[in-house]
This record gives sequence, C-alpha cells and structure tokens, in this order.
Amino acid sequence: MAVAWLFGLASFVAADGHFEAALPRQRAQPTGIHNFSLWELGPTVRASSYLSGWNEQHHPLFLVDGRQWPGVVEKWASAQGDRHPWVEILWQKPHDLERVVLRHAGWRETPAFTARRYAIRCLTATGQDAVVTIAANEAAVAAHELPCRQARGIRLEFERNDDDIVRLFEVETWGR
Repeated sequence: MAVAWLFGLASFVAADGHFEAALPRQRAQPTGIHNFSLWELGPTVRASSYLSGWNEQHHPLFLVDGRQWPGVVEKWASAQGDRHPWVEILWQKPHDLERVVLRHAGWRETPAFTARRYAIRCLTATGQDAVVTIAANEAAVAAHELPCRQARGIRLEFERNDDDIVRLFEVETWGR
C-alpha cells in the first residue's frame, strides 16, 4: 500500500502541470484574411504554466482576448521557475497561416520585459511544419511571416530573459 502511495505521489509531482482551455465558438469564421485566434472564434489555449497568486492572475486566456488597450495585468506570464515556458493556440479547423503577431510585455510595460529569444512553430496534422526562430527580438509588437498551409495551430517556445518569467499580452494569427 505504501509503495502504491509513494508511486502516486511521485507521478503527481513529476506530471506536466500545464494549463489547457477550449473556448466555445461565439461567432462564425469571417471570410478573407483574419485573426483566427480570437477567443470568440473558439480556440484552445494551452500553456506550460501561468503566474498566479493572491494579488496577480496572469492567465493564458488573456492571449486571445483581442483587447486593444489591456491593463498591465491582462497578460499571460509564465510561472516563476518554469524553465521552458511555452504556449499553444489550436484552432477548431485548419487554416492557411500567413503571419503571427506577438504583443510583448514591452508594448504596455518596460521594454526590458519583451521576450528576446523564442521560436514559433506551425502545427499541422502531421506534426510540426514551418518554424521561425527569433534570437534577438527588440520589437514590442513583433510580426513574423510564417506561411503554413492547413495549420491546426501554433506553438511558441521561449527562452527567459534575465528575470524568471515570460510576459506576453496578445497572440494574433493571420491568414485564411
């Protein structure tokens, strides 16, 4: 009995503590080029972690809320100690992706909080397709061309700056 309990405890501690939420679709997909990661279009948002405490709640769903002027708390921030922060945004149906726009923390806060090193991966039915790797980003709002046919979603993988967390206000994915 004790061995089973210890095994269960070890499995729990070693488990992937990521967050995932599938949003319900509130409206139909528009025709033409549009941002298909908006919350009202029903994406699924996954994240390796998020910063949460009694005085802060930097939830991953803020990444797809589409707010033009969010407050400084309306962003995703990885949890302290998350050594390999990542975010995935998955769509209900495949799209032809053209570009990804990231609104980094430096857009509304100090530029030092802007993520410098990250990769954006196009996710397809067969796995990962196109990848853009950014080694020295300085843009608070960064647009990255990422042509990918029949994409099911994207994955962002970050290397932390000098501090312990990654901060990101919005992820936009543009295409048809």
